Formats: sequence, C-alpha cells, structure tokens
Amino acid sequence: MCEKSAASVDILMATYNGEKYVGEQIESIQAQSFNNWRLLISDDCSSDDTLEIVKKYAEQDPRIIVVSQGKRYGSAKLNFMSLLTAADAPYVMFCDQDDVWLPKKIELTLAKMHELEHLSLERQPLLVFTDMKVVDKHLGIIADSFESYSNIDSSRVMFRQILAQSVGAGCTMMINRDLQEDISGYAPSNGIIMHDWWLTLVAAAFGQIGHVSVPTSLYRQHGNNAVAAKDFSLVDRITHMRQMIRNVNKTITQACCFDSIYGDVLRTDQKKTLSYYIKSYKGKNVFVRVISLIRSGCWKKGTRKIGQLIALCFSDDTRLK
Repeated sequence: MCEKSAASVDILMATYNGEKYVGEQIESIQAQSFNNWRLLISDDCSSDDTLEIVKKYAEQDPRIIVVSQGKRYGSAKLNFMSLLTAADAPYVMFCDQDDVWLPKKIELTLAKMHELEHLSLERQPLLVFTDMKVVDKHLGIIADSFESYSNIDSSRVMFRQILAQSVGAGCTMMINRDLQEDISGYAPSNGIIMHDWWLTLVAAAFGQIGHVSVPTSLYRQHGNNAVAAKDFSLVDRITHMRQMIRNVNKTITQACCFDSIYGDVLRTDQKKTLSYYIKSYKGKNVFVRVISLIRSGCWKKGTRKIGQLIALCFSDDTRLK
C-alpha cells in the first residue's frame, strides 16, 4: 500500500511488456490540463524493459508511483482489481499502457463527475465514461469514434441492459470513492468478466452513470491489445458461434456472482430482472429459457439479439452446470 493520496484523482495503470508505448502514455498524462493526480503503476512481471522505463519516470515525477512489481497476476483484470486496493483518492481512473490521453481527458471527465454529484442527494456510487478515437500503432486515425466503430450505444446504462452487454471501455472510466468502497472485497475474480464491466453493473444497480461524448483519448490498435476495438459485423459473430455462446454464458456466470453478493439489497424489480436473466440460460427447455429472457428484458443492442437467441436455443452448453 502506498502513502495516502493528496491528489484528487488516482490513475491506475496495469503494465505488461509495454516498453514500446508506455512512455508515450505516461507523458500524455503528464501533459494533462488537470494536474492534481497520482499515477499508480502495477507491473505484471514484464519480461521486457517496461518496469525500468516506468521507474525512470517515477524517479523524475513524485506523482508517479510503482506500487507493485515482481508479482504475477496473469491478466489485466486481476492487476486492475489489485490496483484498486492501493487507490485512496476521491476519484479513480483506469489507464491502458499503450494509449495516448488527449490533454483535457481528466478535466472533462471530472467535470461530468461533479455534474452527477450535484444531482445526487445522498451517497451514491458514480461512474463516468467517455468516447475515444481508434488509432493504429502510429496514431493514424482508424475511426473518430470508438463507440460508433464498435456499435456501442452509450445511452444503454440501465441495469438490465448492462447485465447482457457492457457499455464503455475501462480505459475511459472514472469512478468515485463510493463505488470503489462498494466493490471492495466483494468482487469474485473468477466470476467477473472484466473489472470495468463489474464496476458498471454496480453503478447501474445502486448509483448513476454519466457519459462524455467527446473523445478523450487515442485507443491504439497494434495486434497485442488485451481487449481490442472491433468493427461490428453480424456475419463475423455468426461465423464465430462457439465464441459467441461462450461469451453469453460468461454474462450468466457474472450475473450469478452479482446475485450472490448484492441480491439481498437489490430493489424488487432488479431482483426479478436478475432472476429471469439467470433462468433464461438455466431453464429446462428452450421455451422456458426464451420466455425468461423476454421477461428479464436483458437484451443486447440491435442485431446482437440474434446472437443471444442462437446461444440460448441452439446450444446445450447454455445450461450452467
């Protein structure tokens, strides 16, 4: 655990073999219009010079702290979940090692967070996410909007919608202290799909989610991304049916985990939604599963619904064991 933060924003960066781009990312953070931040870095046993590079930046800038090294996490999800325990600023942001932040990213995101706070009458877990530009490894523009490129609807922030489909990217998110505390010690790493999806679920169930439509970063695509932007194609989804079915099943596993942790404190309507969604893939026959999915209202966006129904109706693997 690092010393208590005097900064308003703790930025979490999980690194692994990122020597090629990590310096550029750090420098884009240093160039932010808002400078009351702290960058907490956790390295997942990189075999290249990533750790040496970030240490040099830490030596030159006291706001940069390497909080973990020599510990093997094995995934960005577990690394980020561990980093969350080291953050103690009022607000937390997540940072990929290979992107570039545009100069007003923190400023714009924090302004939206303050807007949500003014609307809140009491303690609430809050989350803000933004759009970003998709770029190649040389920062050439592939798409001006990640959300349009990936067919993401930023308005789909209801609990039932997020149970079925995540919204936003973790590297664009800011959360408040209340949301961080609400998940502290209650996030089963084996059950959640990704840390950002879990955070969004909790915020949707118990608080508020805000969105900034302006791109605030450059999302670099270089072939080694842990999670990469993809141009949405229904044909591509159907040709990768096995993966599609596995992905849908993962949302049910995550829903079961959410139920086990937060089921007792959900509103009645949320409990029904969650119960029906889980039943839609645990039902004894296709008819029961389809009716349960309809009652849950947990649909993906647009033509992605077809993939849900394929996974539900045409695979014996849809039943959880």
